Amino acid sequence: MSFALIFDWETTGLPLHPDAPLRKQPRVIEFGGVLVDSARKAIVSEHSWLVNPGVPLEPIITKITGLTDADLADAPPFAELLPRVRDLFGRASVMVAHNLPFDHFLLQLELQRLNAEADFPWPAGALCTVQTYRPEWGKRPTLKELYAHVTGQPLAQTHRALDDCKALAEIVLKENLLDLFNIPATAGQD
Repeated sequence: MSFALIFDWETTGLPLHPDAPLRKQPRVIEFGGVLVDSARKAIVSEHSWLVNPGVPLEPIITKITGLTDADLADAPPFAELLPRVRDLFGRASVMVAHNLPFDHFLLQLELQRLNAEADFPWPAGALCTVQTYRPEWGKRPTLKELYAHVTGQPLAQTHRALDDCKALAEIVLKENLLDLFNIPATAGQD
C-alpha cells in the first residue's frame, strides 16, 4: 500500500521570522492527520491529539479554535506524542497540507526543541494545496473557499486540526491530486 498523510496543526500563534529565538516561536496545541491509501483513494485512518504546549493560550487562540488551557492541561507534551507523529510520517510517501510551509515549519520547531530533527522520516513527496491553486486563483485560497469550490458545499470551518484534515482529504481525493505523484506500490507498507 502507498499512503499520503494529510496533516494540520493548531498552535499558540503564528510563527515569527525563522531567525527569531526558538523560545519565542509558537508551539503546537493540536495535531490532526488523515492517512490516505493513494491507490484505493480512500481514508484508512484518522488521528487527533491534543498537545500541552507548556504555556498559557492567548484569548485569540481560544476564540479561533475553541480550545482552552483547561482542555490542554491533561494533554501530553509534544515529546510524548513524537513517536506517534514519527510513525505516521514514516508510513507516508507524500505529506499534504493546506499551507504546507506553515505546518512543516511548526513541526520543525517542535523537533528542534527536542533535538530530534536529524532522523525525522520526512516523506519524499510534498503537496501544498495553497501553492497548487494559487496560480489558478491568482491568490492564496482559504480552505473554506477551496472546499466550497471543489465540493459545491459550504465548509463550517471549526479551526480544529482533524476537521480541517478531513475537509482537505475530500478536496485531494475529489481533485485526484495524489495522481501528481508517482508513488511506488511498496511505499508506506504496514
